[in-house]
Amino acid sequence: MASAQFPDAQLPAGVAVQPLASFPTQRWRNGGGTTRALAEAPDGGWRVSLADVERDGPYSRFAGMTRLSLVMEGSGVTLRDAADEVWLQRGIPVGYDGERAWQATLCEGPVIALNAMAAHGRFRARMTPLRHATLVPSGFFTLVLTLNGRCAWHTEDGNSATTPDEASVMTCGPEAGSLVLTPLPFVVQTGRRRISGFTAALVTIEPVGPSDIQKRGNNV
Repeated sequence: MASAQFPDAQLPAGVAVQPLASFPTQRWRNGGGTTRALAEAPDGGWRVSLADVERDGPYSRFAGMTRLSLVMEGSGVTLRDAADEVWLQRGIPVGYDGERAWQATLCEGPVIALNAMAAHGRFRARMTPLRHATLVPSGFFTLVLTLNGRCAWHTEDGNSATTPDEASVMTCGPEAGSLVLTPLPFVVQTGRRRISGFTAALVTIEPVGPSDIQKRGNNV
């Protein structure tokens, strides 16, 4: 299967690659930012999106959902609800309760954050900044976002490979085979310093079975 961005590439079944610009942008209801919905379950059980947070303000509440955020650009965001506080800093994925009435305060200006939501007891979302070669096993939904860099990938058997451009979204359904993702070197200039940055982020969504729920309950 070829993608819209790579018409000549023969992608494995269940794999698609699209430019980030092809996903429509929606303004937040409070006017404090914009969101691009990158993927979501038909029944609303999970969702992956990319947000541009432009100013301080309230976060939307999502009952029954666990949220994950990874700041990909910018210094960070502090979320507060009463005495509780969550700090979202660049390059570190953080999970928090989607039902809470979080108030967001930007640390040093706007940020771009990759977000995932998953319904309690039904799905588990994981998010990882890609800094080295990573094997992604088959059997669940996978999304890879490249923002300012590039990430090469190939099937585990080596029969298919390509390197999407920066600002791309790759999705893999449960039927897709195992993939190996390799982020390419990326350096950003900050004043007089040059620092390494992460080029891509990986999101996986997997169903939570009764045995998983029981194990988590036993560990409480």
